[in-house]
Amino acid sequence: MIRNILLVWILLLGLALISCDDSTTDPVDDNGSIYIESDPTGAEIWLDGVNTGAVTPGSVDATPGSHIVTLKKDGYADLELNVSVSAGQEFLLTAGTTLAQLGALIIESEPIGATIWIDGVNTGEVTPHNFSLGDDNYTVTLHFTEYADTTFVTQISNGGTTTESINLRPTFTTTLTATIWETIDTDATQPSGVDLSTGTESSIVSGSNADVDVFYESNGFIVMSANGRNDMTRETYFKVGEGNDINDGINSPVKDDTWLTEVPDTETNYIYLYDADGHYSKFIIVSINGGVPGDPARLNVKWLYNENENNVEF
Repeated sequence: MIRNILLVWILLLGLALISCDDSTTDPVDDNGSIYIESDPTGAEIWLDGVNTGAVTPGSVDATPGSHIVTLKKDGYADLELNVSVSAGQEFLLTAGTTLAQLGALIIESEPIGATIWIDGVNTGEVTPHNFSLGDDNYTVTLHFTEYADTTFVTQISNGGTTTESINLRPTFTTTLTATIWETIDTDATQPSGVDLSTGTESSIVSGSNADVDVFYESNGFIVMSANGRNDMTRETYFKVGEGNDINDGINSPVKDDTWLTEVPDTETNYIYLYDADGHYSKFIIVSINGGVPGDPARLNVKWLYNENENNVEF
């Protein structure tokens, strides 16, 4: 009887020892890890789109398989790297981890307040604005009510600063062209006057004198205000500009007492006009033809007409 009891105790003790051994056996670690360095240090380590809370240099655990490591640091472009992790192994990510410093793209416009789109995406920002971007080419579009969309390509290189200053073109301006002749005695085939608002060419003896804003005077070969000539009544004032590209986006000065009522046909810069209706134009003599006996002089002219009264924008 005593022997049987001892055998039972021995069996129970053996089972207890076996149980203790099982409980102290370390579980198999199925994960691996990734050790990451970067230049500069201190970059946040994101794994598969999630911030791990670790920074470089440092390690993060990862399940076996493919992963995307993203390094983020203020003032630098995000750096994405593909890694493949094995169970129980450490993946060393030390090469190709230099972060690219961001450059600056400054976008300004006249007028201000234009919405800025970059590469087809609305940034939600308006001019003027300073963007921090990586080295690349960017397609920028500016949107502003009553102005034509302006699209241009710009570039940031070597983490530098690029500034783009854009003059927006109003949609309330119209481009017009005409040919006017040197004499007041021509017929409709050789009109010497022009209606700025419509671009209509007129002989100043054709019955439309009330519409003529400027005409080409053979006495001195000047372009001048229509009022006071052959029953024409509309008075126009002139101010010579500083350039010869009417599409340069430079606005007209406000009409004052320094404006004249005539300019010579030799003027090569554009000319600002202010007509009897309070409208501004930006006018340039493109070329001169004729001017010899039997072939009267004539001017080919081009201008922008602002349809908004007393608005100087071009």
